Amino acid sequence: MRFATIDIGTNTAQLLVVESEENTLRRVHAVERFVRLGEGVDTSARISRAAQRRLLATLREYKQTAQEQGATSILVAGTSALRDATNRQAVVDRIHDHLGLSVEVLSGEEEAAWSFAAACSAFDDLTGVCLVVDIGGGSTELISGTNPSQHTLDYAEAMTDRVSLDVGCVRLTERCFSSQPPTAEEIDRVEHLIDTTLNNTVLSVGPDPTLIGTAGTATALALIHAGPESTWDALHGGRFVLSQNDVRRWRTRLLELSVEEIRALHPDAMEGRADVFPIGVILLDRILSHYARSSLRVSPYELRHGLALRALAATSEQTSG
Repeated sequence: MRFATIDIGTNTAQLLVVESEENTLRRVHAVERFVRLGEGVDTSARISRAAQRRLLATLREYKQTAQEQGATSILVAGTSALRDATNRQAVVDRIHDHLGLSVEVLSGEEEAAWSFAAACSAFDDLTGVCLVVDIGGGSTELISGTNPSQHTLDYAEAMTDRVSLDVGCVRLTERCFSSQPPTAEEIDRVEHLIDTTLNNTVLSVGPDPTLIGTAGTATALALIHAGPESTWDALHGGRFVLSQNDVRRWRTRLLELSVEEIRALHPDAMEGRADVFPIGVILLDRILSHYARSSLRVSPYELRHGLALRALAATSEQTSG
């Protein structure tokens, strides 16, 4: 069976077409567009008409692509921007009326669960305690678990705790940075805000966790660190490790650059995210420090893959039941 999933995030909208074969998934086609749906949501609590138009155009393209790729169904989910918007139902209704697509707005806990499943599914050697970090545009998900590789279909059994934090790279850039490079005072402000949020977060994490980064910030940093000439493919596989010193060096460098200079580091990786990327890397740096981790494993799989895993698990339950 071939089907598609779409993750509507705060900064991006991502399409994935998969083939399910005997309780496994084969990734067939993946596309990412930078919609910036959450533009201004932190201050207005509303999805703007311009952002809605960008989203509708992208979803129309995705629907056609999914059908051309042979997908028999399309599962669509929204995250932080839609959760926070007071006009989310109007946006969801508009999508259904124009395109016939039903959008499920995930809770922060649901987003965390399926981000964890996606991130862990890229590896077959995850034993002991793990902590998955998913830095999005509007929120950051932290999910802890134990021995995920022993639960290759139902990763929920491996999870021990999860939390969704209202600190994301789009939200904090809009809130804290007036220009780029930012001032020292603005950097201090955002780091204090992140540290305070982490210090006030109650999350059960066991000793010596393996830290795993998933989604845009982690994969984009891996691509920049590897360089534009690298053959590492963030969307389809390969394992990449960033040390804490790597992250810290990039944090320092990025905070000295303009948006155009950041974009020039890796035009493909920075398309649509150069202006919010520095705060994403600050978030990674502060999380590494908070949990005293020396390295970060980068997973090429993200929430859209988790949505496919959820559908596969549901199908498996129906079949076995």
